[in-house]
Amino acid sequence: MNFSKMKILIIGGGSIGQRHLRNLNKLGVKEIGVLDINQEKLRELAKKYQVKIYENLTSALREKWNAVFICTSPSNHIEIALKAAEERTPIFIEKPLSNNLRNIQILIKKIKKYKIPVMLGYNLRFHPQIQEIKAILKENILGKIWGVRAEFGQYLPDWHSWEDYRRGYSAQKKLGGGIILDCIHEIDYLCWLFGKAEKVFAFAKKISNLEIDTEDYAEITLLFKNNIVGQIHMDYLQKDYSRNLKIIGEKGTLSWDLKKNELKYFLIKDNKWHINILKNFDFNQTYLKEVKYFLDCIKNNKIPQPDINVGYQTLKIALAIKKSARLKR
Repeated sequence: MNFSKMKILIIGGGSIGQRHLRNLNKLGVKEIGVLDINQEKLRELAKKYQVKIYENLTSALREKWNAVFICTSPSNHIEIALKAAEERTPIFIEKPLSNNLRNIQILIKKIKKYKIPVMLGYNLRFHPQIQEIKAILKENILGKIWGVRAEFGQYLPDWHSWEDYRRGYSAQKKLGGGIILDCIHEIDYLCWLFGKAEKVFAFAKKISNLEIDTEDYAEITLLFKNNIVGQIHMDYLQKDYSRNLKIIGEKGTLSWDLKKNELKYFLIKDNKWHINILKNFDFNQTYLKEVKYFLDCIKNNKIPQPDINVGYQTLKIALAIKKSARLKR
């Protein structure tokens, strides 16, 4: 589909904002505006990508846009989205939806009233192996599912090695940082695969010497419908990036390693592993596919998924996890 006539505004010129900018260029979008509070960064982006830059949200929203991409710290996602919604503009919001529940119901009512397409940036849903896992579960290949364990870990200073990790939102509670909200992907895709989590119990705190005021380590237990027990491990500490998933079923076991791009499942009936390895897979494809899907939805007047309601439910689970860790119950 041709997106060359679309006009897109990106709010937040950091790492994820620039990734979306490059991917929008790849998809043929020619008119892109960027807003950021860092004026020096804006000048660099204008020079590098030939984009139009804006100093404040009011001036940017005076123009008509086909979509707004909100790529700022989670703490101001809702404030920006409310203003974009008033302009009846389709909205793409990077995860998480926010770092609290304030004004989200107001935003949801505006979106419903004006029939605005809104999508959350959960790019892992667009990974071909996660989609294959979804199909395996739908086809009941593993039989009744007993339990699932997901893991994510990476040393925070290595995330954006070109900048001071202490200045990023991940390191600051007031901006919506902390490993639980930062790695909400795991919560989202487990709920996508197994349904809404009904109960949570968690341990989460800062245990390292990282210069942050957020939790850097979390062990989470969730109870999904059908009594499926879920576990998630998250940390800002592993010096070797780790992201994986294990599903235990009555007919077999599934194992996925994102770093190796390896998906395999063992079936009792044939007593062997079925292995699928994605060779030379470019992880940026997950971001590219989600943006293309979002733009397709806008052009075809469809409601994108995951939508605002999914983002709201996932955020409520993440905040319940933080509350459980705080109250120790």
